[in-house]
Formats: sequence, C-alpha cells, structure tokens
Amino acid sequence: MKSGLYITEIVKRLYNSEAMKRAIPNDGERIRHILQRQVYGMAPTEIIYRIATNYILGFDEAMKNETQNFVQADAAEAAKNGTLEELVDKSFRE
Repeated sequence: MKSGLYITEIVKRLYNSEAMKRAIPNDGERIRHILQRQVYGMAPTEIIYRIATNYILGFDEAMKNETQNFVQADAAEAAKNGTLEELVDKSFRE
C-alpha cells in the first residue's frame, strides 16, 4: 500500500463514479461499501500500515474499526517465496 495515496485515488474515483452513485445514492453507504468491499491493501511493516490506514481512513474513526481490508503483511516477500496466493487467502478470507 505504501502511503495509501494510490488506494485513496481509487476510492475517490469509485465514489464519484456515476454508476456507483446510481447503485448506491447515499454518500455514507457508498463510501462504506467501497472501503469494505472494493479495495484491499497490504503493508509490509507496522509503520507503513499505520501511515496508509490513517491516510485512507483518517476521516472516520469508526471506519478504521469496521474496515478489515487493509492488513500488515509482506506481499513482496510472499511473492518471492511463491506463497502470495496463500497470504492473500489468509489475510482476506471473506
């Protein structure tokens, strides 16, 4: 996830999408849906995880507790080891 900037841009584009606005007209429900069902991220260290999640979810303390799509896990290391699929499955079981 690095700083969370890329994910935040994706969230912004989804949120402002006319198709998403038609599907979920309520602003609060739409942002909740996007953050809980459409974007995911992994950060290799705790500090990067905290920076990214504070950047992405910093607007709403409750959302930080409700959103489980961002985890601290080293995807790069798992990719090198050939275990990325297992890490993703373990991290995002839904």
